[in-house]
Amino acid sequence: MKAQRNRGQTLVEFALILPAFLMLIMGIVEFGRLVINYAGVASSSREAARYGATVGVNAFGVEHFSDCAGIRAEAKRVAVIAPITDSDITIQYDNPSTGFFEASCPPSRFELGDRIIVSVSINFDPIVPLLNLGSIPLSSETRRTVLRDVYVK
Repeated sequence: MKAQRNRGQTLVEFALILPAFLMLIMGIVEFGRLVINYAGVASSSREAARYGATVGVNAFGVEHFSDCAGIRAEAKRVAVIAPITDSDITIQYDNPSTGFFEASCPPSRFELGDRIIVSVSINFDPIVPLLNLGSIPLSSETRRTVLRDVYVK
């Protein structure tokens, strides 16, 4: 009789602990997905800015800092897991010493010392809404000075 009571007690304890344990596991999985998506967004903006800042031209003879399609393609190529689209990528240019700022790509003018600014923003949607937070915005911005010409003596 005592063995049956212990078995029943074990089942009740298991039934009480199981939902909390499953919520903990799902929370860990969701946090992992969040970190992976943020890493994808951060590396996406970094690699796109690096592409736009390098010396060189694309297959059509367009310099990298003016190659808006190439910059966006580089951002999407790097972000394998994060669902990045063209509308999630913003390309801008500035020059801190002159106060120049342009929000269009390609830039209308370009001078020595100008920087490219690539911003990538997405909304992270959890699979299981544990806390009902809704979409979580993830964004990253990278600024790099554009190297138009490099002279080596």
